[in-house]
Amino acid sequence: MDKVYTSSGVVVQVGRELGKGGEGSVYEVPAFSEQVAKLYHRAVDAKKQAKLRFMAHAVDAELLRYVAWPLDTLHSAKGGPVVGFLMPTAANKEPVHNIYSPAHRKQEKPKAAWDYLLYVARNTAAAFDMLHSRGHVLGDVNQGNVYVGADSKVVLIDSDSFQVNARGTLHLCEVGVAHFTPPELQGTAAFDKQARTANHDNFGLALIIFHLLLGGRHPFAGVPLKPGAGDALESDIKDLRYAYAKDSRARGSEPPPRSIPVGSVPSNVESMFFRAFTEQGAKGARPTAKQWVDALDAIRGALKKCPISPVHVYAGHLSDCPWCALERQGVQYFVDNAVAPQLRTSSGFVLARAWSLIEGISPPQTAAVPQPLTTGLTPKALPVGVPSSKKIGVYRALAILFALGFCVALPGIWLIGVILGMMGLVAAGNMGSTERAEEKRLRKAALDWAQSEYTNAVKQYNDRGREGFSKLRQELASCKSEYQGLAEAEKAEMENLKSTAYARQLQKHMDSFFIESATISGLGPARKSALRSFGIETAADCERHKIRSIRGFGDGLTRAVMDWKASCERRFVFNPGNAITQADRAKVRNAYANRQAALETRISAGAAELTRFRDGAPASTLALMPQVEWAAKKLGQAKLDYESI
Repeated sequence: MDKVYTSSGVVVQVGRELGKGGEGSVYEVPAFSEQVAKLYHRAVDAKKQAKLRFMAHAVDAELLRYVAWPLDTLHSAKGGPVVGFLMPTAANKEPVHNIYSPAHRKQEKPKAAWDYLLYVARNTAAAFDMLHSRGHVLGDVNQGNVYVGADSKVVLIDSDSFQVNARGTLHLCEVGVAHFTPPELQGTAAFDKQARTANHDNFGLALIIFHLLLGGRHPFAGVPLKPGAGDALESDIKDLRYAYAKDSRARGSEPPPRSIPVGSVPSNVESMFFRAFTEQGAKGARPTAKQWVDALDAIRGALKKCPISPVHVYAGHLSDCPWCALERQGVQYFVDNAVAPQLRTSSGFVLARAWSLIEGISPPQTAAVPQPLTTGLTPKALPVGVPSSKKIGVYRALAILFALGFCVALPGIWLIGVILGMMGLVAAGNMGSTERAEEKRLRKAALDWAQSEYTNAVKQYNDRGREGFSKLRQELASCKSEYQGLAEAEKAEMENLKSTAYARQLQKHMDSFFIESATISGLGPARKSALRSFGIETAADCERHKIRSIRGFGDGLTRAVMDWKASCERRFVFNPGNAITQADRAKVRNAYANRQAALETRISAGAAELTRFRDGAPASTLALMPQVEWAAKKLGQAKLDYESI
């Protein structure tokens, strides 16, 4: 229809179709640039009409900050039945899964760091909190009804499907997405008869926050460890197989390889995820949206930035950059595709001068490590019924003497004496054998424990003494060697740009094909989510052995994915004229300039660092000496006890 009417009878001209769903289509409204019209494909029943009228009547500025909420109902004729509604446009915003997907984000928002994802998570929680405070519930929480702007602000869409509390009358949400449905509602046959609560919503909220903070992984898509685990995402959710829990192995799964450790968030947030995804949450105790806002705001107030990469931002409780650690494993979650600014190095840096200062620092003088001695110690007494080695030796000697005496006294029947002597030897050796073996096992366990305690104590002592000093100097020596080789390494990488041009163009081409939007036989939303949780998002990520190792991906489904990858690769055309760009060269130059700056800073500070370590070593090792002496004494006693049996 070209025109419709508002509830007050104002004519609204409808423009071009912007999007189409199963229930209705969204159209532009030329007269209102910041509004769009949703018109339903079929007649709207009386209950839905009442719901939309209430929503349009209950609209306020706070709702509109976070929700594409109905502004007015639309009618095919003045005073006629409701056929749709006006709502704010979600222009210049995109679905949240384009933000938490590493592959999407690296292409479309290359400068977006973890703090941006944190802000999006916080604003998503704020949107849920606002809705819950009014007694409403999203119900159908999923990655498609949260839209995000470049400023990290969030708007919730599809509000006409929300569960709305109209002054005590509940208008239920009639739909749901399986892999966002909480365990207690998994398998629900008809959502149109199921009232939902804020606690149900809070499962989906926690899941979106988990996606955002932990690389787009699904918390229930892990490596299966027991029969039934990993067969279907729905059953894993229902059985509370939270793969990132501390007791995940007992639950039947563990995190996928090379995934972001859940310890990348502070312990209180890790505990909130545990509550949201396990038994406590299913019983009604999931963290509320307001609690998420407060927790995420606390992280925002204590962020750290990595000195190596401008896009490496992380939570303040961590001592080292988690993104650098993952990159050392070959996993890149954040890549700044723009040319990074070149860091300025300290003026007047001279390697020889800095190194001579480092070599001039003498190692610390610390006391020798106490050794485990048995001198002056008494072995632990054996339990009653356990003969000592000495006692067994006496009985064996008596058996031999008896046999010799028998043979001398009665030479005619000496063989009998030998037999009796051998029986005596065997009997002596078997005295208390069971009790003796158990006591020996216990003493060996005590010896192993004492050895471990001593080894750990000595390591701590040495790490704070001469060995720790040597290790620190060796690290500085490695920095020196790397610094001296930077020019040759940069030259080699520049040359390597030529040989890798084809591969780089092909990689970029394959990264433009997303599994999420592909049509692949047998690959539904749950399977796509499983692939994403194992870091497989685009055609470039697809490798047969990686896919085949995921539970539920047999030969047929793996072949279907690899065939799709092959079809994407067949579309690739190499462009030799664009083999090496100025941006490629600038990236290499700036990467090495930044590394040079970091190394100069570290080497320049080396002498002072070694001096602090040396000066603090005597007091530091002295404080550990009682612990080492205690461990040495324990080990000496354990050795003596074990040798005495």
